[in-house]
Amino acid sequence: MKMAKVLAVLGVLFVAYAGFWYWQSLAEVAPAMRQSDVAQAANQCDLIASKAAAGLPEALPFQQLEKAARQSRVLERCMQDRGYQENPAWVAAATKAAQRLSHEQSISAAEAYETLRRQAMLQAEPGAVGYWRKQG
Repeated sequence: MKMAKVLAVLGVLFVAYAGFWYWQSLAEVAPAMRQSDVAQAANQCDLIASKAAAGLPEALPFQQLEKAARQSRVLERCMQDRGYQENPAWVAAATKAAQRLSHEQSISAAEAYETLRRQAMLQAEPGAVGYWRKQG
C-alpha cells in the first residue's frame, strides 16, 4: 500500500512536470535574427581572447593596457585563422575619425585610432564600414 502511494505521488509529479515543460515550450520565442558569419566568428574569437587574458593581473594601469592588448591581439589572430582580415576602407575612415577624436579629447592620434579599432573589432555599427572583411 505504501509503495502504491509513492508511485501515485511520483506519477502526479511527472504529469505536473510534463505540463509545465509543455507550457514553457509554447512560450519560447524564436530568435529574431540569425547572426552573420562574421558576427559569429567575432563572438567566438572574443570568447577565446577573453579566456587568453583572464589570468593576467590588472591592478595597475599598465597591466590593464597589457590585458587589453593581449585580448585584441588574440582576437585578431583568431579572426585571421577564420579567414578575415582588416578592411582597408575601415582603416581610411578610422584614420580620419581618429584625428578628429584626438583633437576633441586631447589624446594622441594613435591612441584614438587604437580605441576605435578595439571597439570596431567586436561591433559593427549599422550603415558603417565594417572592420572585418573576408580574405580573398
